[in-house]
Amino acid sequence: MQDRAYPGSCGCGATLVTLHSCLPPTEFQPRSDAESCEFCRRHRGIWISDPQGSLLIAAGNETIITRFASGEVAFHFCANCGELAYALSLALGGERTVAVVRRDLFPTIAAVERPVTVTNFEGASLEEARKRRSENWTPCEALAAR
Repeated sequence: MQDRAYPGSCGCGATLVTLHSCLPPTEFQPRSDAESCEFCRRHRGIWISDPQGSLLIAAGNETIITRFASGEVAFHFCANCGELAYALSLALGGERTVAVVRRDLFPTIAAVERPVTVTNFEGASLEEARKRRSENWTPCEALAAR
């Protein structure tokens, strides 16, 4: 399959991301735990990832970071427009950073009508969460400044 580059950005364009993936837009499976998570509900947290792909992030200005519970996942908001953009975590073993990105940052992917898979991570152990992120989130190659 051919590697595709999906450019995306927050609403104001200050936070830019590029998702590299062999998946066509029709194969990304959006997921959300908004039914059980107030944070995701409030910020329209519908996420996509590709564990075989890679994500490049270019923040035009400082991002605002929010962490919960274990503190292992950092949710990044654009400091300019306040839109939630992506979440980062270290993979198991801490050797690489992995990410999930809000589907709405990618017009090409968001335009595809796919049902959103409902997830619920309440009660999951820290080890289960680390394993899930390592297996399902997208490797993040670099944080690059524009």
